[in-house]
Amino acid sequence: MSKVLRQQLTADASHTIHVVLPPEMGDEVEVIIFLRSTSKLAVQQESLAMARLMDESGFSKNILNSADEDCWNDL
Repeated sequence: MSKVLRQQLTADASHTIHVVLPPEMGDEVEVIIFLRSTSKLAVQQESLAMARLMDESGFSKNILNSADEDCWNDL
């Protein structure tokens, strides 16, 4: 099962961020960086970006598009 760690960080003077991983996440992670903004438009854009990211996952391509899963549409 995958774990998710979400933090809102501010880069230091050399544009470096530092992330401390919880031990249960292990030693290898994938990092995706989004620009943080407090505007309503930015929040909407982040939501759309996250939705696109979910659409690209193997779950949505392999499970939700599966013919075996079409039975749920008949309910």
